[in-house]
Amino acid sequence: MGVRPIRSFRVPAGVPAGVLATVTMDVAMVAAGVLGGSAFSSDRLGPDMIGRWAAGLLRGRWRRADISREPAQRGELALGLVTHYVTGVALTQAFLLVPRRGRGRRGFLAGTVYGISTAVLPLLMMFPSMGYGWFGLRSGEAGRLNRIMLVGHIAFGVGIGLSARGRSPLDLRRLT
Repeated sequence: MGVRPIRSFRVPAGVPAGVLATVTMDVAMVAAGVLGGSAFSSDRLGPDMIGRWAAGLLRGRWRRADISREPAQRGELALGLVTHYVTGVALTQAFLLVPRRGRGRRGFLAGTVYGISTAVLPLLMMFPSMGYGWFGLRSGEAGRLNRIMLVGHIAFGVGIGLSARGRSPLDLRRLT
């Protein structure tokens, strides 16, 4: 009887970097809500709303009149958190896959700019689908939603810039 060799695998760099960047985003948004009060908080943007939206997408429902006025769905908070983190990991991995010019490194500035640019996704896709309109203009609190989104995506980009160096800190081959 032989011993089977342990197979190793490498966690894609976007996974730990994306989780860290998304945690950075969440911490910044909570801090902004605590420090800035109602100017940086809204019931329309919590993970429960993202879960309600994602559940609708999974059922083929692409548009809502105003998702915040719909009844809560079972499991929406968990689905919202999973959706939020999977999206963060996917966006971070996309950043890492973009070819670099010359000897350029994926640095802090590039990550921050990229993070800010990802704000177009909720502003132009998620908000209209949730019934808030482009840039949240039909929500009655567009300024607040845009401030929250900008703070979150700046922090997301900072997290990418600080963590994404093209190599995973979780190279599991080192553990075997």
